[in-house]
Amino acid sequence: RLNVIKLHVPPLRERTEDIPLLVDHFINQICDSQGHPSRSFTDDAIVELQKLPWKGNIRELYNMVERLIILCDNPISGKDVIKHTTHS
Repeated sequence: RLNVIKLHVPPLRERTEDIPLLVDHFINQICDSQGHPSRSFTDDAIVELQKLPWKGNIRELYNMVERLIILCDNPISGKDVIKHTTHS
């Protein structure tokens, strides 16, 4: 009965234009819940995030944003994304 209506949601790798909005949402969510000062991502950081394959989808992006907030100074740059990415 749970399969009454099928919804197709394309994977994140097919909708990289959503990444800037998702990053902003995750920044607010993570900083609020963990007491971190607000952070920002430079334009080149967003571009680097959009280049990644995102096999783990939205959860993987959330984890990456959280990692960058914890490990990097503000603003988070493209070099930071490259340095802390787990994709090789």
